[in-house]
Amino acid sequence: MARLPYLKRDEVPEDDRKFFDLAVRKPDAPGSRLFGVLAYAPNLMRRFGAFGNQILNKTQLDPKLRELAISMVGFLSASNYEFTHHWNLSLQVGIRREQLEKLGDWETSPVFSDQERAVLRYAVEATRSVRVSDATFDGLRPFLDHRRILELVESVAFYNAVVRILEPMQIEVEPGVKKN
Repeated sequence: MARLPYLKRDEVPEDDRKFFDLAVRKPDAPGSRLFGVLAYAPNLMRRFGAFGNQILNKTQLDPKLRELAISMVGFLSASNYEFTHHWNLSLQVGIRREQLEKLGDWETSPVFSDQERAVLRYAVEATRSVRVSDATFDGLRPFLDHRRILELVESVAFYNAVVRILEPMQIEVEPGVKKN
């Protein structure tokens, strides 16, 4: 059970309901529980949500690479909420189920390309150690330009922040949401 009750729309200050309505389309929809907790600090909820929306919808980074990196963050942090939600997003952008099932074997599994391994290596190092080796960072350069490297860095950083909210707050997956 979450450490704070999930706020409902009528419990959110009236001035902040417009953003809450954008983030939470209906009760128990994907994301509703996260935003039901974030709404306790509505000024931060708006900025947090806007940044997340930019990552998911407004970057030039290949969505498959983005979702592999985010899924790895969820996998490594054992965040069921994060991993479940991004499992489904990953499938929507074309990542194969077999790849998601093999994230634990990313270094040796033949289901990943060299580019995907380079992105996963980055996500693993940034998540586990924060610091990333020169070799890992340089491994991104042959196929990502400067903008896309920074978008990957920011995506991994943001979703590491997300799991560091989800897990301490013990936010649970919404009842109707499960891995497809």
